[in-house]
Amino acid sequence: MALSPDLGLAMDGVIVYYPFHSYTNKVENVTSGLLASGENNPLRHLLLFLGVGVLVFATSLLGILTRPEGMLAVLWPANSVFVAFLIRLPIVNNPVGWIMAFVGYVLADLLTGNDLTTSVSLAVTNMVGVGAAICVLRHFCKQPRTLQRPYSLYLGLGAAAAALSAGCFALIYGLIFADPDPVRTATYWVVTEFANYVVILPFTMTVARVPVILGGVQKAVHALRDNWKAAWHGLPAVSLLASICMADLVGGPGAIVFPVPALLWCALTYRFNQIAFLMIVMSVLVMVNLEHDLLMSLPEDADPMLSIMSTRIGIAMLVIGPLTVASIDQLRSELLGRLEHAAKHDFLTGVLMRGAFLEQGQSRIDSAVSKKDAFAVLVMDLDRFKTINDTHGHAVGDSLLTEVARVIRDSLRTDDLVARLGGEEFAVLASGISSAEAECLANTICEKVAALRVPVPNAAEVCTTISIGMLHRQGEEHAMLDDLINEADRAMYKAKETGRNRIVVG
Repeated sequence: MALSPDLGLAMDGVIVYYPFHSYTNKVENVTSGLLASGENNPLRHLLLFLGVGVLVFATSLLGILTRPEGMLAVLWPANSVFVAFLIRLPIVNNPVGWIMAFVGYVLADLLTGNDLTTSVSLAVTNMVGVGAAICVLRHFCKQPRTLQRPYSLYLGLGAAAAALSAGCFALIYGLIFADPDPVRTATYWVVTEFANYVVILPFTMTVARVPVILGGVQKAVHALRDNWKAAWHGLPAVSLLASICMADLVGGPGAIVFPVPALLWCALTYRFNQIAFLMIVMSVLVMVNLEHDLLMSLPEDADPMLSIMSTRIGIAMLVIGPLTVASIDQLRSELLGRLEHAAKHDFLTGVLMRGAFLEQGQSRIDSAVSKKDAFAVLVMDLDRFKTINDTHGHAVGDSLLTEVARVIRDSLRTDDLVARLGGEEFAVLASGISSAEAECLANTICEKVAALRVPVPNAAEVCTTISIGMLHRQGEEHAMLDDLINEADRAMYKAKETGRNRIVVG
């Protein structure tokens, strides 16, 4: 937070700019090299530490510069951005990183007119809140560095801890410097800090890196170019903007709830980090408009600080609901995805099960027939697998099946399908492939499986071979995958009868 030379404490809201820059491949490669992970990269360390100081200075200055004349600052992104920086890049969470942040806080205050004592006190208070947030997030979030899940509840706990800690220190600061009402000042600090963290921290903790963002934008542009109906995906965001404009036109204390339906629609449509960005945009626009109207309409004897506290608590509560909905919806989608994957994939080898293979494969064959594309079906069975199981046990047999499945997957192209039909029998469907390419694929699998060695406890390595029955069709007439599998299966048994470890074309 920043101190106003006119009124004293200048409390704040939050904002984060979503960076969309054009990066050439050359610049991106150079940057990747400089910031490559590695504990012994001094240039990377130097750039990161400088980045902490510059980032804190810039975001603090932004917060100070958004302060209306004679009134309190509306925006203050520095603390939440610093928390995300420390969590996502733990290499800077050391004394040097904190010192650089401290310098950034102090320089921003000094540059805007505060004296050194006040600047240092405010910087320390801000950093106490940041430290509390770091402690909470590191305690509750299992993998805070990766942030693959939106820990919405824990982010809220971190925001509350940061706000209360900073508020306690602000109370001490007020008592030391003879604030006329230190409790009121500390309460104001707690409320504003909590609103800051609630609005901005979810976004800074989950936002993707610039190349990922640009890749997402590129995919969205391509989807829109290929099918104009993809524009409907942006309708919830448009409705949110419209509701904000309506709130501005209508005004009044009830205007704060106008965006709620659109926010819930967005929460059920977009991913968590996208919702977090929309929350920032919405919060800044609504907060600026409401506080401006509020201050303009207050009676002369009214307390502006209490009114602003009420507004910012309302904004924080408005944001928590959609973020929680988005978080729960994303976790639900991930759970459903895992359940669907478990229902379609073999638990041991990770390849498709027979039912999912027949469903997806038949769709591929129908598409190939409509386009008159060639395709191949391979059915393969491990040789003498029962002997291996009986001799070395089922654990070794399972390890062998897992390794064979891996070899088969690694031999296939990206779009090819592979399944475990049952026991030690596998099947492959490769579309858009010539007869020669299919035979080459089958030979590759045979050679790799024959070269495979699986260690056995208290014994030598175990090895096996594989027999393959192959069909190749030109896609000129309709075919049922189940029938093709049976035909390839007969060819596979011929391969076993004629010596094993070979391919028979049906």
